[in-house]
Amino acid sequence: MHTTQELESASFEYRVDGDVVSRETVMPSVTSEDRLGVVMGTGGEGLGAGSFILSCIIAFYDHLGETREEDFFEHPDYYTFQTSADLADYRMLDIYPDHKNVSVEPTAEQLLRAINDRAITTLLVPDISPTSQDVADITLQSAHRRIDHCHTYAPDGCPSNVDFSIRHPRQPAHDWFKTTTESLHGDSTTCVPSFGPDDDWILQQFREISVEQALERLPV
Repeated sequence: MHTTQELESASFEYRVDGDVVSRETVMPSVTSEDRLGVVMGTGGEGLGAGSFILSCIIAFYDHLGETREEDFFEHPDYYTFQTSADLADYRMLDIYPDHKNVSVEPTAEQLLRAINDRAITTLLVPDISPTSQDVADITLQSAHRRIDHCHTYAPDGCPSNVDFSIRHPRQPAHDWFKTTTESLHGDSTTCVPSFGPDDDWILQQFREISVEQALERLPV
């Protein structure tokens, strides 16, 4: 919940073709029931989706504040799916506790089973070349039934054929990103990408895709 001490909904700016738009124009709505999943190869790659994650985190806490009368201490059911044994810890982006950073065998079937088991409703996948995946029909049916929104991201924040961008203050998000890379066995040599040319702002871009297109981009 520490993110809400530094960021609020007004911290984020959304643009389509250079024009400022509302969050609702480009992002899925967020309730306490929604589940976000970010798929990545190496643990640091998912930072390219960091702005999307943080936007959803703040929207989640805004929703709780509007719908709960009593005080609360909760974290959303958001997950990372990493096809690496060296897991990055995304707790600084409020993906917590650490069991929500999931190490998965790098096969499409195992990845999609892990995604289905956690009832993911919004799925982010890396912007890689699509390939045909060998997945059981029953696994595919479950994914199509549960997943409502899919987007591509890029480790450097710049996927191809983007639909929209998210911008927010560089600090303290950059420090949170750096702590995430350092969780990789204390590997401080992994650098956080610049994520935009402005020293004061982080800028990341995204593209909305179909469930079928997302499944073709699982990093296996």
